[in-house]
Amino acid sequence: MRRLLFLILPQLLATGTCDTSLGPQQEGKHEGEMLSHWSYEDQNWGKDYPLCNGNAQSPINIDTGKATVDKELPSITFEGYNLKETEQLDLSNNGHTVQLSLPDSMSISRGFKQKYLASQLHFHWGSDTSPGAEHTVDGTQYAAEMHIVHFAAKYESLANAAQEADGLAVLAILFQVGAQDNKNYKHIFDKLQDAVEGATIKIPGFDINTLLPSQLYRFFRYNGSLTTPPCFQTVTWTVFNETVLISQVQLDKLKTSLKTGHRTLDSNFRQVQPLNRRIVFASFSSLTSSRRIGDTLAVIFGTLFGCTALAFAIYVLKQKRQRSNAERGQKVIYKPAATMES
Repeated sequence: MRRLLFLILPQLLATGTCDTSLGPQQEGKHEGEMLSHWSYEDQNWGKDYPLCNGNAQSPINIDTGKATVDKELPSITFEGYNLKETEQLDLSNNGHTVQLSLPDSMSISRGFKQKYLASQLHFHWGSDTSPGAEHTVDGTQYAAEMHIVHFAAKYESLANAAQEADGLAVLAILFQVGAQDNKNYKHIFDKLQDAVEGATIKIPGFDINTLLPSQLYRFFRYNGSLTTPPCFQTVTWTVFNETVLISQVQLDKLKTSLKTGHRTLDSNFRQVQPLNRRIVFASFSSLTSSRRIGDTLAVIFGTLFGCTALAFAIYVLKQKRQRSNAERGQKVIYKPAATMES
């Protein structure tokens, strides 16, 4: 079993989501027939992939009130993220997600105890009736989620690193819907309709930094797993506190553009898993999430608008009363004048 897994692991991890793997019933089969299928519709993966029943699975719900503040967590910095246009990136639909390949010249140079090299990024989203982010925050599920997958440089490849305790580092970015298109994502979203399952589309390199939130120093950190089979518990997760805005049109492209078999590829997110006494660290002390700033501003402006409207209504009422009193006063003065004339 372990020998067969080693043989196909590079293929599995090349998809970014390990979309095929070995189940116990595949032992002894011909190598070309040993790949078992899994789906998001039936997430009882543990029967074929025992690690999916582990105690350190992902995604999780991040309870901000219970997160442990660790201001010693260093800010994350990157090298080589600004790719030249001559660098050709592969965009592919592997039947479970859409994935963009990244060169290992890209790396996380600061933020961890060792260097991690980039491998790929991919997305998780919902359907017309539900959001689709994998991690939730205080029970809230956001519109979609992007993962940027890195592997420890000392292991030399993603396949080697995947089964090592400190092998993988994944950055998670949560999406909310904004009023207009996010131009930084046009490189990817404008090509989604061309991403036929099994095919590869070439995209010129661009600055991957532009896909990230601006506040890279505010994040949550915990130890977890791949969110798809074979669910290796070898991932150090970084979930950024600040969300990224995309338009409803862009989100709809994720939900409707991709096909797998004869159906639309959607709702490709795993349900949240038990925390099981793991500690979630926060790199910042104020756990008032910046993703709620928009809501807070809306309340503030709503209150100000209400106060302004009330003040205006009082002003109008006073003006009417003054005019009414003035008119009554004129009538009192006018009538005696008329009496005098008579």
